[in-house]
Amino acid sequence: MLTKLVKFLENNHPDSNINDYLDAKYIQLSNPQLKQIADALNSGELQTRPASSCTADRFIFHFGDTIILVQKDTTKSSAVYQAELSWETDFMAIHSTRSKGKGFYFIAFEFDDDYQVTLKETDKFLEDQVRNEEQNQELIDKALPVLKGFMSAISE
Repeated sequence: MLTKLVKFLENNHPDSNINDYLDAKYIQLSNPQLKQIADALNSGELQTRPASSCTADRFIFHFGDTIILVQKDTTKSSAVYQAELSWETDFMAIHSTRSKGKGFYFIAFEFDDDYQVTLKETDKFLEDQVRNEEQNQELIDKALPVLKGFMSAISE
């Protein structure tokens, strides 16, 4: 899926952060691995740690149809990480009925030490693509527990 995402970026957003994806460590979790993290969090075996305790500077977290590029924040903001969620989707659902091809929907966000999310603007959208901030927040809210569990699991 990462290959399709990079090709999509090259074709549709050639001036974007393609090298960030190519230079990041790639981690893909299977459904049993995701369940293992969720079970460990629910049982208390895995404690949630602050985002700043994660030592990874840049990684791609892939599960299901979702890829999240996560990068340490290098600005002077309160954010610990900058992230970009890329969701593979059928454009008919979010683009228009004229285009029935597969593509990616992007949501940019940042989060602080407590994983509090702030949505950010993104220039990665296609003509006539419908953007809904409320739905974007819902997608992030669904993906964040998985990301938080993973980051806690790899924290020192």
